[in-house]
Parts: sequence; structure tokens; C-alpha cells
Amino acid sequence: MRLLGIRVIFEQENLDTADTDNDLMISIIESIAQEENESRNDNIKWGIKQKAAQGTSKLYNRKCYGYENDTMAN
Repeated sequence: MRLLGIRVIFEQENLDTADTDNDLMISIIESIAQEENESRNDNIKWGIKQKAAQGTSKLYNRKCYGYENDTMAN
């Protein structure tokens, strides 16, 4: 955003992107936030796999429009 000349002020952290002294702190906060997002993503994927393995996932219970359920097959 800086390249576009957009200034961002983080009120809670009291940081301003226009102040070059805040660059390091902003980079650290960005890194932490990225790691938290990746960890959350991994946890969600793990949870989905666990529920699927246990047969408790509701992800696959959704209706599939355009198809009929053939309960007599096999």
C-alpha cells in the first residue's frame, strides 16, 4: 500500500506506516499474524480430516443437486 501512497494507521498498536521508525514493528506484527493464520489453517484442515475419518463429518452430507441418491445400489 505504501507504493500506492496509502497511509495506514493502526490505532490499537499506535503505529503509522508513514513513520519509518515503525517499519520493523509492523514487519514483526505481520509475521506473527501470518504464522497465526497458517496455524489456524492447519488446525481446520486437521479437524476436517479427523471428522471424515471418524465418520462424523457433515461436510459430505450436503445435497448434491442434479443427482439422485441410489440407495439400492450394491
